[in-house]
Amino acid sequence: MRVLTNHKLRVASLLAGALLLAGCSRSMLTAPEAGPTSATTAERDVSQVPPPANLLGGVLGGVIDGVNKVLNWTTVVQKLVLKDQSAVVTGHRWTLQFAKGSLSSDALITIQDYDADVLDVQFGPSGTKFPVPVTLTVDFSNTAADPGVAHSDGREPVLYWLNDQTGDWVEMPGRVDWASKQLIVQLPHFSRYVVGSKAGWKSTPPRDND
Repeated sequence: MRVLTNHKLRVASLLAGALLLAGCSRSMLTAPEAGPTSATTAERDVSQVPPPANLLGGVLGGVIDGVNKVLNWTTVVQKLVLKDQSAVVTGHRWTLQFAKGSLSSDALITIQDYDADVLDVQFGPSGTKFPVPVTLTVDFSNTAADPGVAHSDGREPVLYWLNDQTGDWVEMPGRVDWASKQLIVQLPHFSRYVVGSKAGWKSTPPRDND
């Protein structure tokens, strides 16, 4: 009888423990779940945001009008840059110049675009911040901003970066070298960038480099 009593007590204890665990599991299941924080998801969403209407460059082939069209990004170049060395990385119209101290650690730098003649680019690793700014030089020759071509409309080029939190294109300060047909900007971080026309652009661009 004592053996049976002890057996019943053990069974009762196990059942009580199981019920307690089940209650905890239900409370955990009903707790709010955090939203997705995957960097891959964020980068994929950013890469498919349509470029602004004032984008400079080639024909987009329905990218603006067809929001659902997939932008097929291609890696133009990738290069390992060491944190304690200066380096230059160039791909299509884009040139990145790293000074010593621009990187906090060694990084595989990438330049991606979907059309060599469309001024829309992604630099990676996305989100990288620079203690010392990286100099970006953009070649805008043969675009509507180039005063030397027949289809020039006197646009003044300006760089925008895509804020992946708001989806807004944000203007960045830069300098236009009209003689070399280049836009020069100091980058504090890597993101997706486009070159568009500046609001209130002049019909005749200045000829100096100031």
